[in-house]
Amino acid sequence: MEEAAARGEEYIEETPQQRKKSDFDSNKDDRRKSKVPKALYDPEVRKQLEELKQHRPYFMYSVTVLQILLMIGLLIVNFIKVGHFFDSLSNNIMFGPNRGTLIHMGARFVPCMKQMDMDRAKIFNITICPLGVKGSIINNDLCTLGDLCGMGGIEQGAKPNQWIRFIAPIFLHAGIIHIFINLVFQIRTGIQMERDFGTFRMMVIYMASGIFGFAFGADVTYNIPSVGCSGALYGLLACLLLDLIQNWKLIVNPWKEFMKMSFIIIFSLGFGLLKFVDNFAHVGGFITGIFTGLIFMPTIIFGKWDLRRKRFLKVISVPILIGIFIWVFSTFYKQESNTCKWCKYVTCVPFNHGCDGL
Repeated sequence: MEEAAARGEEYIEETPQQRKKSDFDSNKDDRRKSKVPKALYDPEVRKQLEELKQHRPYFMYSVTVLQILLMIGLLIVNFIKVGHFFDSLSNNIMFGPNRGTLIHMGARFVPCMKQMDMDRAKIFNITICPLGVKGSIINNDLCTLGDLCGMGGIEQGAKPNQWIRFIAPIFLHAGIIHIFINLVFQIRTGIQMERDFGTFRMMVIYMASGIFGFAFGADVTYNIPSVGCSGALYGLLACLLLDLIQNWKLIVNPWKEFMKMSFIIIFSLGFGLLKFVDNFAHVGGFITGIFTGLIFMPTIIFGKWDLRRKRFLKVISVPILIGIFIWVFSTFYKQESNTCKWCKYVTCVPFNHGCDGL
């Protein structure tokens, strides 16, 4: 203190509390530094991160707007056909149009998409018209398959082949609750993913997952109209999981993030076992998302071994992806009826008549 006074400086002695706070702040800074992943100290990794471009999410914005407009259109069509916007909650818990309107507007509905075996086909050749569909037999109360399907109809004696129903349902939703749940994830997560991945990559992953999701298990739930972008969103969810695993070295607490994501995936797939939910679309979209993600997602390389591993996975994913698409569509069109007795349990629980009709 005397030396400080001789130099004309003011000496301030730290109290024990101040020294303790100073030591705590110093330790806190050290802890923060220790949480920085080691990979970020690699100049090559930092260079790759700096070179990553941010893209404008044109695809996600366009798809979201289209889905909202089509939801409004579905409700308007339902009002024109039956006199009210929403079906009863006992028929549609998603607070949306009735079954007939969904089929007429392009839902995935197998009888409109392929020639079925005789036992199944006779059910739909002439049937009681659902609400929203005007028949051509006996005071418009009975429908031919062409009346039921709409979308240009099906000529008498012609084989149904409305393949567009693999694509159109991605942009349709069963109701207000359905579209709200999907768009919350799509807007919050999908838009940022497109900024990171780019429009072309995002479009391929989204559409491939959605289409495969509707083809996967379609022959099991052949008599249930299915709509929604859930399959496509599960493809994006698979990409998030893949991104976490491939960039494991960049994550501060990777195991914590992995456990959180695993819980979300398992819980949401479990939710898909409820009635009125097509869990086949979820599972199919997730499978496709893994392989399309391996092919199209941008990645960070952490050395020569990591480069070889990621290139190998990308190369083998191409024939696997092509193979599963060939398999699912050949199975759909060649198989006359579903021979898998346990497959229905992917989308239902055998409790309280939960699997009736499958």
